[in-house]
Amino acid sequence: MASSPVHSALFLCAFLQLFSLPGGHVPNCQEVRTVFQSLHPGSKWVPETPVSGADLQVCQTKGPTCCSKKMEERYQVAARSNMESGLQVVSAQLKRLIIQNAAIFQEAFDLVLRHGRNSTLTMLKSEFPTLASGAQSSVGQLFLDMSLYILGSDSTVDHMVAVLYGRLFPLTYRRLLGGSGTSVSEECVRGAWKDSGAFGPYPKLMMTRLSRSLLATRVFLQALNLGIEVVNTTDHLRPGRECSRSLLRLWYCPHCQGMLGPPACRGFCQAVMHNCLGGAAEVQPHWRSYIDGLGKLAGAMRGEQDMEAVVLRLPTMIKLALKHAVNTRSHLNTLVSGMCGHTPQRASRSVGSPPSQPPAASAAARGAQPSSSDPDETLADLRRDFITSLRGFSSFYSGLGEALCSREPAPANHSLCWNGQEMTDRYPGPGLKRLHPSSESRSNKPPEPVISQIIDKLKHINQLLQIVTVSEKRWRARSRGAGADGWTDEGEEEFESGDCDDEDECAGVSGLGPPPRRKRLRIFAASQSDRSPKQRGGLRDCCAC
Repeated sequence: MASSPVHSALFLCAFLQLFSLPGGHVPNCQEVRTVFQSLHPGSKWVPETPVSGADLQVCQTKGPTCCSKKMEERYQVAARSNMESGLQVVSAQLKRLIIQNAAIFQEAFDLVLRHGRNSTLTMLKSEFPTLASGAQSSVGQLFLDMSLYILGSDSTVDHMVAVLYGRLFPLTYRRLLGGSGTSVSEECVRGAWKDSGAFGPYPKLMMTRLSRSLLATRVFLQALNLGIEVVNTTDHLRPGRECSRSLLRLWYCPHCQGMLGPPACRGFCQAVMHNCLGGAAEVQPHWRSYIDGLGKLAGAMRGEQDMEAVVLRLPTMIKLALKHAVNTRSHLNTLVSGMCGHTPQRASRSVGSPPSQPPAASAAARGAQPSSSDPDETLADLRRDFITSLRGFSSFYSGLGEALCSREPAPANHSLCWNGQEMTDRYPGPGLKRLHPSSESRSNKPPEPVISQIIDKLKHINQLLQIVTVSEKRWRARSRGAGADGWTDEGEEEFESGDCDDEDECAGVSGLGPPPRRKRLRIFAASQSDRSPKQRGGLRDCCAC
């Protein structure tokens, strides 16, 4: 029997009530099809009309849906991709800051070493012309070894300096001291400089100052490179299964109900990100310690621990060492002859001290020294500016979820937002967890292996930063005469080299004094267009050489 019009109307109302959205609208699957095909061109998985969605695992709803199980799987892949790209966007500024400054400081340190090498060779040519040609390769090797040490080579500073003076002494003996005995073994002369004290306290002083400054520079660069590695690893965190389901619910489940691009409730997004990034949040205390330790090391890289200041004094130290050998010529000739020779030395012509430089040569030598420059252009100021910028990211890991949610469109005033199940005016908070058992907090779960690796690496570099900085503090206390009774070398053998401090046998060394404070290289940006205005005042080409 045909149904009456009244019965037909009641059936239609019941059908629309059953298959309706909270807003009272049946989902428009044509719009969903258009958006889905923009993600997966040519796909035919979107139903023409709303379906029950009984086979869905995450985007389940009481009403009709425009999603099939195949669509849900594809949306989940897209959700993981969105998460990864979001991490890359959020960390891009931090990564760029560390990468650019690592390159800036590496280039600057190389520039300092090149300038130190050229200044040393210029000094030898002007002060000891008979020695310059033979010493060129030895000087070049010293600065090459220092460059490799900064990059992480296994060599030691003591060995570098010992090799330099071991090679310089035979040249000094033959060409400056007049030693020419035919029976004197070259190998014996090479090893005689240590016992002879030919170069006075300067080799030990050189070892001590270079050890402190090069170690600080080495650890500083290691810390920057590890920072890059940590951020890169964060960029490539892979969402797990539960996280992927939560992200699907956050970003794509509204599509299944025909709501394209609705803003997620703020609390809902933060809860999802907390579940997905709970392991990353455990990195936060180690990350903060990393930035603090790097800042302390940068602040401690002054005086004896400032590579720039120490390297720019090397020509002076080497010159004074050679002059010390010349001034003790008679003693050295007798000593070497007794140690290495068995026949009387021929009477050699008096060499005397190097002739005084004519005014033009003196002026040229002074010109080879770095001129005073604006203190705002020193490496110390570059380090300070970098650390200031880096401190702005001290809470990077604790605020990572908030940063990701900030990229989501915010609902307008009095508008509805998506809470994971429906459009509402607010996020229901903890109650949502009862609605979605799969979104359990991961706070009680162990961190992911990748997160554990990040934490282990940060712990390692933080320990190095602390040891180097503490070592410098102890040395400063000793050099000031404060706390000398409590001084201990325990734990510092790996970092301290040489035994010549300014208050020991090197005290009052004539013509040397403390490292210069204002004599620095001017360092100009090699590529102004590739750096921000603040960075353009940083690294510059050497124009004071």
